Amino acid sequence: MSKNLRSLTRTFGLTLLFFLIFILAAGQAEGIRWPFDPGDESLPLGNNYGEYQYYGGSPYLHPGIDILKLFGTPVYAVKSGVVKAVLTTSGDYHWRVAVGDSAGAGWCDGWLYAHLYQPTIQVQVGDTVEVGDYLGDLVYWPVAGFHHLHFVKIRNHGVSWSSDWMFIANPLDELVPIDEPDPPEIENARVGAKFAFCQNNTHLYFEPQQSLSGSVDIIAKIYDKINHPDWRLIPYKIEYSIFNDSVSFGPVLSFIFTDTLFWNQNVSVIYQDDEVCHTQGDYDFRNFYFIVTNTDGDSIVEASDSDYGWNTEEFPNGTYWVKVIAFDRYGNSDADSMQVEVENYFEVSGKVGLSDDPPDSSGTIIQIWELAISDTTDQTGFFLFENIGGGHYLFQITHPGYSNLDTVVHVTGNIQIEFTLEVELYIRGDANHDQEINLGDVVYLINYLFKDGPPPLPFFSGDANSDGVVDISDVVYLINYLYRGGPPPEGTCG
Repeated sequence: MSKNLRSLTRTFGLTLLFFLIFILAAGQAEGIRWPFDPGDESLPLGNNYGEYQYYGGSPYLHPGIDILKLFGTPVYAVKSGVVKAVLTTSGDYHWRVAVGDSAGAGWCDGWLYAHLYQPTIQVQVGDTVEVGDYLGDLVYWPVAGFHHLHFVKIRNHGVSWSSDWMFIANPLDELVPIDEPDPPEIENARVGAKFAFCQNNTHLYFEPQQSLSGSVDIIAKIYDKINHPDWRLIPYKIEYSIFNDSVSFGPVLSFIFTDTLFWNQNVSVIYQDDEVCHTQGDYDFRNFYFIVTNTDGDSIVEASDSDYGWNTEEFPNGTYWVKVIAFDRYGNSDADSMQVEVENYFEVSGKVGLSDDPPDSSGTIIQIWELAISDTTDQTGFFLFENIGGGHYLFQITHPGYSNLDTVVHVTGNIQIEFTLEVELYIRGDANHDQEINLGDVVYLINYLFKDGPPPLPFFSGDANSDGVVDISDVVYLINYLYRGGPPPEGTCG
């Protein structure tokens, strides 16, 4: 082998080695190990992040995941750091260890390991731990089959921490590997109905098969299971869509349980709980009814999100599909849909003005193209449509002698609108708008001035002498022009 070839081979080998090291490091950086040996297998969960919980008192959002294991199972650190807390929040069952990512009193992220058996805890505040270090054993849980580690990412400040930390992330976003085959399931929210519908931000329900109107909340009943046959959890993410052959809305993000969780706030923004849709979350019952329309489309749940709903008034009356999709953190999903009828009825009225301001604006035709209906204005230019559904409609407005106007109107309730039509090019003196000046225009003006006939079209086409008014002097001017050799009107205008 030549010297150059050996050098090239050595260089290639080193490059490949560094590349493999980089890939390995990058793979390790993608997530954290599970807090049990061997650390590289997905485990069953008994509760999920953001799940509805109620054990008396006030309901709350579960601030972590509950990883199921036998009591006495050793628990290991998932990340190196400094022990910030070793404490209990309520007796022997609730001892916990918090490990921050860095020393000192500043803010930092960390991990919480709760429900450890206190005599087995091997660390104290200030200790440094490495990935895989033993922390303690799981305590015996008094509910059969529910021995578990409460595990969550937290954030706080101080050399030592009290239990007022923030819950900042769903651990499933960082735990590897991700391995769970079963998708969430969407159940009927009511007997014979996939979803329930109520007036926005209320408990006043539309009955199944009843048409929807106004602002509506859509409620879906959804659960998930993660590597366990019995314990029902909530999904990771929910979206909804509304559509038919001509309208498509969504998908809209309802909820995603990933970021900072304000565990004791806004429970009723996410979950519906009443006699019709009774949300439950305890050791005996897990029924989760999500108000999927309580969202402004972002990942943060706020009290103001309850003001949102499906505003059916913005949709034309008709039949729609409502579709809900639920996802777990592992990429599995379930979708279901339901047909509903939308019926809203509004009054649309207004006026059409003509740019040259005739004293009589009657005769303008207003047509709503999609509905194939029309109305004709009265003398003041007024028009009226009754029993119009919500939605976007093309209004087409026409009047002889004036430019046509096409405009889209968004109907979301009873509205009044105004339009103005611009005058077209016209022949001054052509009062009857037949494109020539003759005796017919004299007769038309006399009929208008003395016999309540229609005004000229457009109005100032009858102003033959260009003095800014239409009166008897224009009749005299036309007669003088047509029969006595007088000057012609001043030509085209508009």
